[in-house]
Amino acid sequence: MQYASTTTTILCGDFNARLGQTTGDTRLDPRGRVFSNWIQTQNLTLWNQRLTYGQPTSYTFQGTSIIDFFLSDTDLVSPSLTIRHDLSLSSNHKFMTFSFGLPMSVNTVYPHSVLPGILVNLNFLKTEILTGTSAAYEYIDDIHQQLRDAIYNSLDAVCGRQPPSTDDWLKDFWTPEMTSVFNRKEYYYKKWRRAHGLNALRQWVLHQEAQAKLRRLILKRRRETWRQFCDQMAQGEYSKAIAKFSRIRKNRTIKPTFSTFEGPQHAADTMAQHLERIFAGDLLRNSTHTTTSTDAAPVVPELFDVASCSITIDDVNEAIKSLPRKKAPGVDHLTIEMLAPLTEILTPILVYLFQLCWRWSYTPLSWRVAQVIPIHKKGQITDPGNFRPISLTSIFRKILEKCLYIDLLGQSPTLDIAQGGFREARSTLDQALCLAEICAILRKHYDINPTLAFLDIKSAYDTVNRDHVWQTLSPCVHPALLGLLKNIFNDVQIEVLLGNTKSSRFSPKTGVLQGSILSPFLYSIYINQLPSLLRDRPLDPVPDAEPVMFASSINCLLYADDVVLIASPSRLQTLLQQCEEHSYQLGYCWNPLKCAIVAPAEDTQSYSLYNTAIPRQDSFPYLGIPIRPGGYINTSELIQGNINKALKTMNQMTAIGVNSTGFDRLLSARFYCQIVRPQLEYGLAISAVKYREFQQLESCQNQCLRRIFGGSRRSSVKVMLHLINQPTMKERTHILQMKFLLRSLNVPDDTLLSQLLPYIRTSASGSQWYKLTTSPLWRLCTVQDVEQIDKRRFQAIRQEYLQNSLEQRRDNTNSVLLSAYRVDLKVDPILWLPMTPVERSRLLRWRLGWLPGGLPKLCIYHPFDLLTRTHATECLHMHRRLQMPRSIHDPLSFLLNKLPTSKKKPTDKNRSKHIAWPIRWPIICQILHELDYLHHDQISPDVPPLGQKLLSWLFSSS
Repeated sequence: MQYASTTTTILCGDFNARLGQTTGDTRLDPRGRVFSNWIQTQNLTLWNQRLTYGQPTSYTFQGTSIIDFFLSDTDLVSPSLTIRHDLSLSSNHKFMTFSFGLPMSVNTVYPHSVLPGILVNLNFLKTEILTGTSAAYEYIDDIHQQLRDAIYNSLDAVCGRQPPSTDDWLKDFWTPEMTSVFNRKEYYYKKWRRAHGLNALRQWVLHQEAQAKLRRLILKRRRETWRQFCDQMAQGEYSKAIAKFSRIRKNRTIKPTFSTFEGPQHAADTMAQHLERIFAGDLLRNSTHTTTSTDAAPVVPELFDVASCSITIDDVNEAIKSLPRKKAPGVDHLTIEMLAPLTEILTPILVYLFQLCWRWSYTPLSWRVAQVIPIHKKGQITDPGNFRPISLTSIFRKILEKCLYIDLLGQSPTLDIAQGGFREARSTLDQALCLAEICAILRKHYDINPTLAFLDIKSAYDTVNRDHVWQTLSPCVHPALLGLLKNIFNDVQIEVLLGNTKSSRFSPKTGVLQGSILSPFLYSIYINQLPSLLRDRPLDPVPDAEPVMFASSINCLLYADDVVLIASPSRLQTLLQQCEEHSYQLGYCWNPLKCAIVAPAEDTQSYSLYNTAIPRQDSFPYLGIPIRPGGYINTSELIQGNINKALKTMNQMTAIGVNSTGFDRLLSARFYCQIVRPQLEYGLAISAVKYREFQQLESCQNQCLRRIFGGSRRSSVKVMLHLINQPTMKERTHILQMKFLLRSLNVPDDTLLSQLLPYIRTSASGSQWYKLTTSPLWRLCTVQDVEQIDKRRFQAIRQEYLQNSLEQRRDNTNSVLLSAYRVDLKVDPILWLPMTPVERSRLLRWRLGWLPGGLPKLCIYHPFDLLTRTHATECLHMHRRLQMPRSIHDPLSFLLNKLPTSKKKPTDKNRSKHIAWPIRWPIICQILHELDYLHHDQISPDVPPLGQKLLSWLFSSS
């Protein structure tokens, strides 16, 4: 453990090592020798040796041992170690307490500057800002400091300070009965330790009985609290439920962190040293690296006219609204949730502050401090190179970047058409499809079976030569905007946060911050010349260029820092050499061992970068889409990878509570649709899926739904899908393909996909895009002009397609259950109407055909008849009791189809149409109650009237 206010490290736990005479134990084992040598090497203090020498920490039938230790790397003040031999705690290990004082007082890691004041201070500050005069930089810093302090004080006055978290939930869990049984168990344990002879046996038996009773009470209480939690999740807002569930998933996921034997502080310093080497700019030619605030010569700043600043109050308001919520704060510990309620007061102040920053090309220091969190990518966690440095910056900087982005986008040079990363109307699927279509054009029209080289840039964002970016922007960007960009990127200071410690700060000579809003666009500017450098001829400036000729000019695609080269075997090595030379000119480095060559069988030559051979692969996941030799989309590998990811996620969710005995089934189904199914359907929108591959997708979805509803591996899922109103995977794929096709028809003219579209839309092209148009859903769209289909018309076509599919399944299959179901495409009301868990379970089992279910057995009332669904209808006199004519084959399902489908509570005006439910609903619940016992060969006992929750909801006053 790492104490929050000191660098002292405490190691404690069961080390399962016996140290012999070192701790006063009776034996020294081999593990103990290794452990003892490690203690001496690390210069640690073993407090068992000093404070409790010879006292056992573990009792077993074989004897006692000392294997639970407390160690520290420094001496502590007034240490005290106590071993409670008189407590059992249902464990061989004894309860131990270790108390100590800190050797010195150290400031906390996160200082929080708070000055007296309340919310109205912001109005006072606004007046002072508009009339203040001082030196420019000091004035800007002073305004920012007053603004930040006023926000702190306002939050303290209005919200108060949150005390440290405590374990109050344990008090809610522990009942008086459990406390009494626990005390009795410990009482008998103490009596047993002092008893002799047969009396010891008697006390031990009593102790074991009390322990068994306590265990039963704990299990019962766990079930109760779990059910309460599940009910709260089902009854609350879905947005809060999914947020809570996501936190549970995140906390249960193992998150590797960088660490060293010397402790978190040493690990943070080591990571900072590693990053400082990366940001050092050693790859830049002639040391033309960006100067920082620490080594730059003093210069007189250029003063710009505030009138040239286009940032307005509306821009700031829009930026505050659009920034994502629930994100980690920067060094000032302010989040967007704290600023949103104060927008009306804050916005004029921020506009004035941003105008000052624009005028002087200067921002407050805290806006230029990046706290880096290392996020593990893959590989050994002891290697700092296997972590991605994500920067946490001030919320004010993010608002400023949001406001500057629109101006920067409008004034910057046009990005190459091959660059699709972080640009409007360009998705990863667009880019992957363009790659496949260009390769298809090369094969068909130029007789070239292309070899693909997928290239990886080492520490791409961290090695950006910022001087090159500024030189590129200088001719077209307003000088004030450029000066402000230089300030917030050149004069940056970085510190590493790790294990509640932070490293010393350093100034990077290269790179743009990963986590900054402007960094992706600046990186695109940085790498923008690469595609044009690799082309044999410039792109035709005419917008309506021939797509086939245009495609032959594209030999490089970029998506941010993901680069793929497309060329014939004879041309590819030349392109690689040009890429190598480009890296020397700009000061970055390719990583040959992480690059990949995907070549057809006839291409047997090897390719290299920096005289290092690039590995060859049979397939490569480009932007998550597997590409096989020749530039084909590997649909089978894509689907198998999606299935593996989806099932892995579903296994995790099943362990958390997405199962038949956990969360509400409707809530679990929504979790599946939002978390698991997107993993299963990624890439299907551009894939021509075959019948066998559809079967694999359906099988995966069926497994997930059976876990939610508790079905066996042979259970049919047709009714399950209709219950939760979700399509099959085949229908879902057709819907995704229709969305993609409609969107592709409306992409901007400057996108790569729009340039290829006139050709790939034709049937003669045989393109991947055209193959997607063979779906029945798209044929419904082509009845009218597809380019005129709006969102409302799309929803109508989608609804018509799903309704036709449902009717076809009802007509073409022998599903008795589905044919007895309502034909509306809505979530079945039995999943959300108020009722007890037992009532809902019985209704679902009847709907799914599980009540009665399994192999037919003899009815206890009619020994010569099997208890089937038809026999149950006659045996329990459903027609007579429900007052239904015999012409209706399944009266129970018929009435369930009549349940209210609107979640709006009935009012006095429309309550009359539910007048029959007070009579029929209790009878339905009673029939299912009797059938449940009959299914288990038992006679149902008398119970109070059932179904009261639904009746209260229907007829209680609003």
